[in-house]
Amino acid sequence: MLFQKINNYFAREEETIPLSVQSSFLKRLSDLLKEGYTFHEAISMLLPFHVKKSDLVIQKMTEVHKNGSSVTEVFKLLGFPNRLLLPINLATIHGQLQETVSVLGVQSAIFESARKRLNNLLMYPLFLFVVIFLLFTIFRIYFLPNMESLLGTRTTLESESSIIWTNVLLHLPNYFLIGMAIAIVTISVVIFVVRKKNAKKQLAFYGKLPLVNSWYHLFLTRVFSREMGGLIESGISIQQAFDALVSQEEHITLQFISKQMREKIVHGESFSEAVLLSNYFTKDFQLFVTHGENSGYLGRELTLYSEFLTERIETKISKYLSVLQPTLFLILAIFIIGAYLAILLPIYEMINIV
Repeated sequence: MLFQKINNYFAREEETIPLSVQSSFLKRLSDLLKEGYTFHEAISMLLPFHVKKSDLVIQKMTEVHKNGSSVTEVFKLLGFPNRLLLPINLATIHGQLQETVSVLGVQSAIFESARKRLNNLLMYPLFLFVVIFLLFTIFRIYFLPNMESLLGTRTTLESESSIIWTNVLLHLPNYFLIGMAIAIVTISVVIFVVRKKNAKKQLAFYGKLPLVNSWYHLFLTRVFSREMGGLIESGISIQQAFDALVSQEEHITLQFISKQMREKIVHGESFSEAVLLSNYFTKDFQLFVTHGENSGYLGRELTLYSEFLTERIETKISKYLSVLQPTLFLILAIFIIGAYLAILLPIYEMINIV
């Protein structure tokens, strides 16, 4: 059973577009759609360059079209995540598929660039950490027993204390690995449990976490302003735009918030007042919505605000990445100092004995 699941996983990998090239795929798809190619023609032209089993995927895609499924099902077939399926699904409503694909291509390129930068930043510190971990292991196997045997002839409180401290210092990388493993497992379990809860409980949980709260509101506001802006710009009413957000199933949190805001608007609140009462967005979002309502260009201002948030997210990610590598080198420096102390403490003790 497990072997079959593994085979299915690798078979599925050969039928989907890798995450690392999804941004370039979306950019090329946008260019072809802009040149006048139909969606099916553009996808069929690009698949051989991005998917290993392109013939099989094209056959499945044709069946999807014959069954009358939406464009979203094609992107789901190609392995795109839900965060990209949502705007594509709504693009089929407001009719701006080419523009949406172009914007998603840019945003995917930003996050792909951040991911590559993160890998580059982690590569050298992780290599040094592996080297230090091996050196510490060798010290524990060969150095520590020799020191214990040499100091064992004189069992004083000072010699026992130096051996204990040496043993502790040589286990620093192990403590760090255990701590990181516990943290990763704990965070993974918490995320898994939270995702099983409904949207209301998810919002309440993330709203209580100080750092996560700001990031969560930032991403949530960007998604809402981008999708709502695109829908309003297409010419449909605010009520119809909310109906579209409520009917989608790719983003349950956005669905929940849209349902709440729609009820407020039905009971006589304005769009800006509904945003203010929702308390799920960034602090300055309500000011942009109010200005958009007064100017009569609400849809355009929402779209511009989502682009502004994308730039803000990119800046914050770059800021955090710039701090990450020095922090890792600081941890490595602590390990190296610990290694020196682990070696020097028994030596000083031996000098005192002599």
